[in-house]
Amino acid sequence: MSSLAASAETLGTVVHELRQPLSNIETIAYYLSMVLPRDDAKIQAHLARIRELVQESNEILSSRLLAAGDPAKAEVSGDGMLP
Repeated sequence: MSSLAASAETLGTVVHELRQPLSNIETIAYYLSMVLPRDDAKIQAHLARIRELVQESNEILSSRLLAAGDPAKAEVSGDGMLP
């Protein structure tokens, strides 16, 4: 296996391992936004910020995969949740 291929494979593994906890964080933030008081603007703002940061992190990971030439793994599912 070439060094470039090994690097791409390692990147794919790292991205997968990072997306797992990000997906959990996104799911937890969504759940909390449903069960915590919706009229508490501060709580909802913090949860929205968590979801924004998860999305931002996923976009960074996707851009690295695209740059490495692996567009299939860079895609996010249609419902907005991480793969």
